[in-house]
Amino acid sequence: MKLGISLAQIYPRLGDLEYNIKKHIEIIKEVKGKSQFLVFPELSLTGSNLMDLAIDIAQTKESSLLKPILEASKDIDIIIGLVELGEDGNLYDSAFYYSDFSLKSIQHRLFLASYVGKARYFTDGNKIEIVDTRWGKLGVVLGEDIINPAIILPFIKAGIKVLVVMANNVSIGYSSSKIGIPKSSLDLKDLLSTYARLYSIYIVYVNRVGFEDGINFFGGSCIISPSGEVLASCPYFEESIISLELDLEPLRSNNTSMNFDKAFRLVRDITHEY
Repeated sequence: MKLGISLAQIYPRLGDLEYNIKKHIEIIKEVKGKSQFLVFPELSLTGSNLMDLAIDIAQTKESSLLKPILEASKDIDIIIGLVELGEDGNLYDSAFYYSDFSLKSIQHRLFLASYVGKARYFTDGNKIEIVDTRWGKLGVVLGEDIINPAIILPFIKAGIKVLVVMANNVSIGYSSSKIGIPKSSLDLKDLLSTYARLYSIYIVYVNRVGFEDGINFFGGSCIISPSGEVLASCPYFEESIISLELDLEPLRSNNTSMNFDKAFRLVRDITHEY
């Protein structure tokens, strides 16, 4: 099975929902007919460093402001990032997956404790969603959740073919061997490549660009093959859209040699012991 996928590496305006929604719709129109699946970065509708703005721009899953994106999902699956006002009254860093005129899945960011600013306004998610799509099972990970290797295992056990990583990753340090490229980007791509090879999955990484309060987001969005190879990538530090067709048929089973039930039991037993 073939999957046409597009990555939208954008520079959202902080707290400007009207502008950001318009930008999303323009990109959807641009790639529709070329791709079956379009992925935006984490918090793509809102920007990242929101602080007290978070409650003002939070949207529920039934929000009328999101209706244009819902309607645009007739012929293309779309993942966006936003601040969600949950049914429990809490704010979540969320990914909304739209497909065929419906909100198919919501994934919350799971770990915010290391980010004092975000942890002050957002609530940690507590559930991993597996998305059943027309081309197979898919997983979505938000931000630095990806650096926790335990997060990956439930997706692999479920038999996903594609793992989407939506991010607001910032530039930290610079490489002495690759001039101008943030070290934080190189370290992350090494990790993603390792995951792709180890579990025989495609990894779709979509990061934003631009600045907020002097903090730089480096972009560098890319698609990594099950062999760990970067198949396509966006440039650093500038807005970009890339599209690629993925061949999902040759993917070998990624759990035939892994006894997940035993692994989870061992982890549980060790945790209880200590």
